[in-house]
Amino acid sequence: MKAGTRARSFPTMREMPPARARILIAEDEAAVAQQVINRFTVRGHDVHWAKAVREVRSELPVFEPDVLILDATLDTDGLELFQAIRFAPEHPRAGVVILTAAGDVGARERAQQLGAAAVMMKPVRQDELVEIVEDLLTYI
Repeated sequence: MKAGTRARSFPTMREMPPARARILIAEDEAAVAQQVINRFTVRGHDVHWAKAVREVRSELPVFEPDVLILDATLDTDGLELFQAIRFAPEHPRAGVVILTAAGDVGARERAQQLGAAAVMMKPVRQDELVEIVEDLLTYI
């Protein structure tokens, strides 16, 4: 190496931005869903929104999301949907992030028992959600 030149440093896995991913947000609250959509769309990801369990069921095999962000109370019990798909072929390959109501310890524990990749309480801290999802994407 010539004097005065620096060795080129390569980004670590954690620093490298993930490739464009497919993210499905399953949330019945428009304000929450829109924040998530905006945050991930700006980062270059392809985001679809499902407002009900039947929409999630129809989107999963067609859209084939890498990550599903699922409201635990979607159509009363989003965790029931999660339980139904957790071993199915349409289960997102990077995992499922469950959103629970603040203080809903029962839903949090059930989501963890079912094997959620992550569980977050509402109100969602967007930066934390992005960090969790992009970390999950490094495993696929």
